[in-house]
Amino acid sequence: MTTWLGLNAGHEDRATADAVAVSLYETLLFHAQVVCVHEVEGRHAISFRLADRPSENTVSTLIERGYGVAVHTGSLQRLAGPGELARGALRAALAHRDRREGRALRFPGQRTLRGRYGVSDIIAFSAIEEVLPHGVKSVDARGDLQPTFVNGRLVLHCG
Repeated sequence: MTTWLGLNAGHEDRATADAVAVSLYETLLFHAQVVCVHEVEGRHAISFRLADRPSENTVSTLIERGYGVAVHTGSLQRLAGPGELARGALRAALAHRDRREGRALRFPGQRTLRGRYGVSDIIAFSAIEEVLPHGVKSVDARGDLQPTFVNGRLVLHCG
């Protein structure tokens, strides 16, 4: 059952949110399929797409660390933590679920993208669905590509 986990600690700067998202992915939420950072009311929240619901232990750990937490499986399962932060976490989870906004820091196929690749290969072998501007033939993928969700598609903007 696909689950979207939204987390919000009210990070003011993008670099901190990015670092926290990657750290959580590498330690607590390593089974996440996609990791995104979202702008929510001038701050940055994080979302994870998971194949299963996070364990109660994981959710409790996140709440103890001060996060607003939203667990969404198509219908809201849980909203916890400080009220304003939890609402921001829910906005991030819904934006990820609806694929309408969010910058992907981790996504399927990302690890294989090292070096220069043709656009057709990037689309064939990763979760990226479109590369802009149209007409770009190849992309230097140093493993740090950060596509964004736009209108339901994961789009890589070059240049």
